[in-house]
Amino acid sequence: MFQQRHRLLVNATWIIKLRWLAVTGQLLTIAAVAYGLGIELRMTWALLVVILTTAVSNLLLMVWLRHWRQLVNYEAWHWHLVLGLVMLMDLFSLTTLLFATGGTNNPFWVFYYVNVSLAALVLSRNWAWAINLLSVACFGFLLFEHIELRELMPTGWQTSIRQTGAPSLHQLGLLMGYTLSSGILVYFVTRLTGEVEQQEENLRQAQQNQARSEKLEALGTLAAGTAHELATPLSTIAVVAGDVAKFFDDHPPDHPDAQDVVEDIRLIRSQLDRCRSILNRMAGQAGQAIGESIRPISMSEFWELVLADLPDRNHVRLRMESDVATELTAAPVVVLSQAVRGLVQNAIDADPQRRGVQVSVERFAQHLTWEIADLGEGMAPEVLKRVSEPFFTTKPTGKGMGLGVFLAKNVIERLEGSIDFQSTAGQGTKVTIRLPRCARA
Repeated sequence: MFQQRHRLLVNATWIIKLRWLAVTGQLLTIAAVAYGLGIELRMTWALLVVILTTAVSNLLLMVWLRHWRQLVNYEAWHWHLVLGLVMLMDLFSLTTLLFATGGTNNPFWVFYYVNVSLAALVLSRNWAWAINLLSVACFGFLLFEHIELRELMPTGWQTSIRQTGAPSLHQLGLLMGYTLSSGILVYFVTRLTGEVEQQEENLRQAQQNQARSEKLEALGTLAAGTAHELATPLSTIAVVAGDVAKFFDDHPPDHPDAQDVVEDIRLIRSQLDRCRSILNRMAGQAGQAIGESIRPISMSEFWELVLADLPDRNHVRLRMESDVATELTAAPVVVLSQAVRGLVQNAIDADPQRRGVQVSVERFAQHLTWEIADLGEGMAPEVLKRVSEPFFTTKPTGKGMGLGVFLAKNVIERLEGSIDFQSTAGQGTKVTIRLPRCARA
């Protein structure tokens, strides 16, 4: 966005400079012809009016550009419309000047090429071709009619078509030559600018992908370090909890509530085992799909793996047809299931009333679609725009780090898929995941 804005600003600035140069050059040319060469111009007043109009319009363009610089949001089509109208005015101004000074006998008709070249460089493809077609029409009009200057036609070989009654072979060739040359010029210039813009877009996309990969690498390092640091204390707690549970098993206490304490200790031990398993996965994958081999898995097996570690899986309603359940896909199963599990858990957490999360799995010709819909509070538009940013979360402090959606989006996009969020405040959120039926890492 910044590069596009900078390019538009530079183009508009140079157009203003070129128009001032054109105004100065036209005034000097009229002065040199009228006073230096002594050539009588029959419509000098009309020429001065055209030049004055160009100067006034350029002042208005400068005011518009100053206002445009201050805009935070802008539409590219609005910019093309303003400069397109300015270039149309310049085209008609040049035609008027040539009409009053000999038409196509005037050697300055070659400035039509300047107009169409600028249009092809600065404006959109449609605007460029429109201005080119109008320039051909203007050139043809000058061949048909113009005010003669005796000094520009010493042999009389290019009298206007209106006076001769029929175009000469030279006039037809001149019109055809201009039509072809201007069309070729516009075609190649617009194609060249299109290729440059595409290369800039590819470069920008590559830079974004590199920045995203660097973020993932940093997250992977952080996750591996966290797993390493927490492994020792968790193991110590697990050993102590196991020893305590074994002691109570060997020496049953007589207190009536002792059995509840034993069950709590066993629960602590089971939760510690789960934490250690999660940390092992964090150290091994950390959201990076390239670290795991691709293997086939059916949809039923995949979703069972997704829901297996969810503590609130009874709040999830899975809708999947039997033929879809047997559909095979190839993916890094552990990493992808972690990513989708995080999205399902977010949907569960979004609804404090626990009205349930609806998961739908559908199959299409080229892709599989998974929809995760909740009945929670939804998200405002400004929150929805930032939902996939790293470390952005709307959960209370200590409830989330804001990495689940970010990691899920990166994993899914690495598999050539897409993820889309639709949400309305007060009505819930729907997450749509699309993956190729034969996913490739």
